[in-house]
Parts: sequence; structure tokens; C-alpha cells
Amino acid sequence: MVLGATAFLLLAMATSAQAQFGDDRARWRPKISAGVDAYLHNYYLAIADTTEAIAEFNVAAEIDGQSRRTTSHQWRLRGEFSSGTELTRQLFDGSYRWRPDAGVPRIRADLIWYGRQYRPDSEYSRSSDNNEGRGEVRAYPWYGKAVLDLRLSSRYLDFRTPSTLEQSYHEESAAAFLRSPGVLGSSWRAGLRGTQRAYPDSAAIDRDILAFEGDLDFYGERRNLWVYHRSDRRLAADETVRPSAWSHWTDVRLLLPAGAGQVVTNLNNEVWRYDEETGAYFDSWRTDVEFGYQWGDMLGALWRTLLTGDHLDAGDLPETYTQFGLQGSLESYAYPFTGIIAIEYGHRWYENGAASDTDEYALTYTDFSYLEIWAMATWSMTEHFALDLIVNYQPENHTEQDDDLALGFGTLRLVWRP
Repeated sequence: MVLGATAFLLLAMATSAQAQFGDDRARWRPKISAGVDAYLHNYYLAIADTTEAIAEFNVAAEIDGQSRRTTSHQWRLRGEFSSGTELTRQLFDGSYRWRPDAGVPRIRADLIWYGRQYRPDSEYSRSSDNNEGRGEVRAYPWYGKAVLDLRLSSRYLDFRTPSTLEQSYHEESAAAFLRSPGVLGSSWRAGLRGTQRAYPDSAAIDRDILAFEGDLDFYGERRNLWVYHRSDRRLAADETVRPSAWSHWTDVRLLLPAGAGQVVTNLNNEVWRYDEETGAYFDSWRTDVEFGYQWGDMLGALWRTLLTGDHLDAGDLPETYTQFGLQGSLESYAYPFTGIIAIEYGHRWYENGAASDTDEYALTYTDFSYLEIWAMATWSMTEHFALDLIVNYQPENHTEQDDDLALGFGTLRLVWRP
């Protein structure tokens, strides 16, 4: 369980200034703020419960600049620096768009970088200082009934003191897509992407990935069909650590009008096929389905009731299961309530029991009924005060009472906006 409260006092209201950038007029907006973040962490562990409180005072400075929207060369720059009792942070975010005659973009570039330094005597002292960055360049050399979309991207994460759980890496990828020209109305996209990821301190888990990716989005009045598929060929640097594999991921969402609402059908399918199976990496097929009815409006209140099904086929391993449930939810993007609340009740059946009757350390899986409560919402109580809430709680009632457990996470933030 995590509870947090945040309060910010604006020391200097955002102001605007004008600066000359070539032939364009640029607007700059500086902002300075100070605040306190307070967190209470309560961990329920097998041996003993742990409670940890963290309170950080910090001061932050930010500057944001952007060009006029009507220019052919559009850009935006943002820089942030904050220093607190626990942590110092830096951020640089920049983007560029070349839009001839302020029309459709033909070249775009994006760059973002984060830096984090933890104070040695802080509650975060077990974490390593790190910096993280990513950049991407896109070009559209052919723009007609179909658009040729070429992409080059790079990202990295660098820890000053790498460890088993904090590993530095760098990744480069190149992609080519064909897609529909418009951003409004129905659309489609298909292409290939190649990715290389390397871990300087653990080269054994380096990997190369070649992927086919495509999606289709078709919608009309009160109806929508969205299909996404991705197939990956993952080539591992060291087959003895993790074997190479094929993976396939498919998502389908279908909405059809029915009475005052819509019939909802959602399908997710994931398949893994390894060149050589091991105890940790094995062939599997997982699919989950939602079918039901929704009514209302997200700008007011959108209600859903769904039958859910989930199946994992892991061969003769004990992880193989089938699950069914009933879910109800409320979703809204209207003032004063924004967010989603969902409750689901169901049952899971395992098919294979223990992995081995002779291995005393083999895992066993017992059937259970579950209740899952999920909420992520903001309640604007007044013009200046709001509550941000994230809650997930899932108790399991097993056929073997000793296997009963409850998993949960929660965060509550009180926010003041001047």
C-alpha cells in the first residue's frame, strides 16, 4: 500500500517573452515552483511488515519555448531542473517539424533526456544515479494515396553503478512503414522494424529483433473495428541464457450499435515459440476475450458490463489454466470526475497440478476465486483542490486455504493547483 500527498506553491506565475528565431517569432514561458512530496510505503512481507515514510522538499525551474504554428519550420524546446532533499533531476525535451507551407509534416525529429542524482544520505540511496535518453527521426519522402514512413531511433539507459536489477543498455532501430495519408477517419499501417539492443555489463542477454507490424482502424457512426498485429523474430546473443524465439501478438476490438448502447468484443492473443524450450522459457499460447454491452458517454458516464475469459496453454506445465469472470466498470472524462473504476469477480481452474510428484520444490497451482477492484481517477473537489487515486486490490480464495492471498496497491494524492 502506498499513500502520497502532494502540495505545490507557485512562486512565479508563468510569464511569456518574445524572442527572434530566424524569420519566426518564438514565445518563451518560464516557471519556478516549490513543493513537498510525502509518501508512506507500507509493505506486507512474509517475514515482517515494513513501513517507510519519505518526505521531499524540492524547488523546480522550467522554461518552455515554441514557434508559431503557421510556420513551415515548427519547433518546441523545454528544459527543467529541480533540486530537493532527496533527489536532483534534469529534463530536456525538444522536437522539430518541417511542414512545407504549414501543411502535412515531411520531416520530424524528437529528442528527450532525463538525469537523476540521488543524495547519498537520502531514503533513495540504494538507487544508482542514472541518465536516460531517446531520439527519433522520421521522414516522409513519398506522400500520396499512401505515405512512405521511414524511421530511425535510438535510446539508452545508463546507471553510474549498474547492478542485477539496474542494467545499462543501448538500443538502435530502423523501420519502414506504408500507411494511409490522413489522420482523421479510417486508417491503416503496415511495415517492418529492425531493432538491436545491447547490455554493456551483460552481453549474454543482447538481442536482435526483426518485426512485422500492422494495424487497421475503421469506424463509423457508433461502430468501430480496430485490429493490431505484430510478429517478432528474436535472436539471442547467447542461446544458453535465453533461446531465440518467435512471438506473435494480436489485438482486436469491435463495437457495434445495439439499442441505446453498443455491443463490445475485445480479443487479445499472444503466442511464444522458442527454438529450444527450457524450464524458464517454454512455448505458450495465451488468449483473453471480453464480450458485453456498454452505454452512456465518456464525456459524461460510460458504463460497461462484460463477460471475461482467459486461457493460458503452457503444454503439460502447471501454469496452464482457464479463467472466466464478470466485470462491471464506469469510465468518465467529464468534470469533476475523470477516470475509470472497474470491479471483476471470477474463477480460475488449473489443469495440470504439480510439475513433478517427485520434486519437493516443484510449484503447485490450486484453483481459486478472485475479486479484483481497479480504480484510476481524479476527483476535482474545488477549482484548486483535487484528489488523484490509483487502487488495485485482488484477494484470492483458493481450494487449498494455505494458498489464499491478497495483492494490493494504492496511491492517494491531494493536489493543489493555484
